[in-house]
Amino acid sequence: MTKRIWITRTEPGASRLASKLLVSGYQPVTAPVFEIEPVSTPTPQIDTDLWVFVSSHAVFHAANCQWDKTKPVIAVGPATAAQFESMQVHPLVPNQHSSEGVYDLIRSRFTTGLRVTIVAGRDGRRDLSAWLGADGYACHDWIVYERKPTKVQVSTSQLEAIVAASGAAISEIRQQFATLSAVSIPLVVPSPRDAELAESMQFTTVLIADGASDDAIVSSLEDLFSTQGQFSG
Repeated sequence: MTKRIWITRTEPGASRLASKLLVSGYQPVTAPVFEIEPVSTPTPQIDTDLWVFVSSHAVFHAANCQWDKTKPVIAVGPATAAQFESMQVHPLVPNQHSSEGVYDLIRSRFTTGLRVTIVAGRDGRRDLSAWLGADGYACHDWIVYERKPTKVQVSTSQLEAIVAASGAAISEIRQQFATLSAVSIPLVVPSPRDAELAESMQFTTVLIADGASDDAIVSSLEDLFSTQGQFSG
């Protein structure tokens, strides 16, 4: 029987991952727990030495604004970098596609004291600003979008796994299915920090993918079902 995988991430990433899962033999259930809306905030009026974009949404919603593309740019992962390449901007990409990876890249490539603008969504993680600020970088957040919860209609009894792209998504899943059996469904997350959050919310089987890329998610699912087959065989 084809395994049903609930994709909770936002569009267009949800549909992109769904296509990848379909080709890999899974039955994707595309039901994002958030939709993305723009936030009207002006481009920061500061001299920035380094730009950090924490998601493809950040690139999309900053695309029509005037920001200094001559300065170095960091994209958190491959999907974010791909959007830049289409704009003829060539970003740096950390080996680990997360805030931790961006932090390590900045610490290894850029001297302290630089002015760093982090382009992000409202109510997202602010760890990167705190870490860099503590190390002597001058950080500024440029908020260009926000997440709005959506009311999803998903039958959890027929799911084999759930994919969550962020801590916010994990919290929203738990809130919308507060009394549910969903905590017993394997949950795939992109980082150890997200795994810790999921476990604190009583999810019983949490898999840490090697980042948030589509290939990493598919690989993690293959590992999950391969392991299940070994135990059931």
